[in-house]
Amino acid sequence: MEGLIICKDEKYIDQVRGTSILSLLARKDDFEIMLYEFSAERPNSITPGNTPDLMEFYYIIEGSILIEDGDKSIKLYKGDYFYVQGIQDTVPFRTITNTKMLYVTSKPVYNLLYTYTDELSSLLKKSEDKDIYTHKHGNRVQDYSVKIASKLGLSTEINYALALASLFHDIGKCFIPDEILNKTSSLSENEFNYIKNHSTYSSELLSGKFIDDISSIVKQHHERLDGSGYPNGLNKDEIRIEAKIIAVADSYDAMTSDRAYRKAMDPKTALEDLKNCIGKYYDESVVMAFEQVLMDERIL
Repeated sequence: MEGLIICKDEKYIDQVRGTSILSLLARKDDFEIMLYEFSAERPNSITPGNTPDLMEFYYIIEGSILIEDGDKSIKLYKGDYFYVQGIQDTVPFRTITNTKMLYVTSKPVYNLLYTYTDELSSLLKKSEDKDIYTHKHGNRVQDYSVKIASKLGLSTEINYALALASLFHDIGKCFIPDEILNKTSSLSENEFNYIKNHSTYSSELLSGKFIDDISSIVKQHHERLDGSGYPNGLNKDEIRIEAKIIAVADSYDAMTSDRAYRKAMDPKTALEDLKNCIGKYYDESVVMAFEQVLMDERIL
C-alpha cells in the first residue's frame, strides 16, 4: 500500500558504530527516529544543543539506566522514558545493563552524530591498523578506564568524558610514520620526539567535536606526576584525574601487549611496575583502584 513502510529483520536506513550503535530507522522532514544501543556500565550524556526548540525523546526498549537529575539519581527500566527540550546543562546518564533505547528527535541530528562518530572511528581504525601491535588498544583502555572511574566513585559526567577520551586517546598516531611506530630497535631522540607529538595531534583532532574537556584530557594522558611527561611537563594537581586514569590504563595495556621490541608482560608483573612508579608517574588512588578492577575480573 502506498505510504506504508514495513521493516523486518533489524532493517535500518543507516547505522554508525562508535562507543554505542546508532541506527536511523525513519525520517520525515525534520523528524527522526533512531535506535540507540549501549553496552552495560557505560557513561553517556545529553548536552545542550544549538537549536533551542530541539526535543529529544528516549524510550527504554531493553535494559536499564541511571540518570542524573540535579542532585538526584533516578533508575529507569524497560518501558520508562524521558525527554529533554531547552536544557541549559549537560544531563549525564549511565547504563546499568546492556540497553536499547528508541531515540526520537524533532530536528535532524543523525547526520551530525554520524559525521563526528564515523570520522573519528575511521581515524581510530587507521591509527590502530598502522601500529600492528595495538589492535583494539583504544577499546581496552576505555574498558579499564571506565572501571577505574567507577571504583573511584567519580561522577557520571566525568565518566562520559573519560569514556570518549580513553577510546580516542591515540587517534593522532595516524599521523606518525609506520616505520617509526613499528620500529624493532631503539628509537632515536628525533624519532621519539615525533612519537610524542601524537597526544597533541589526538587533542587537535578531537577539538570542537565533543565538549572541550575531552580534547584537554587526551592532550594530558602522557603527563606524569613528577613533571617528566609530555607535551607540557605538567605535574601533580595540574594533571586532570581523567588523564591520570588513562595514563595507568594505557601503560598497563602497553605492558601486557606484544610490542615490536619485546614480548608482553604478565599482568602481575605489569601491575608491580605501575606500583613501583606510584608518586613518580602514577596516582596512588588510581593504581590501587585498578588493582581492585583486575582482582574483580580475576585477571589477578
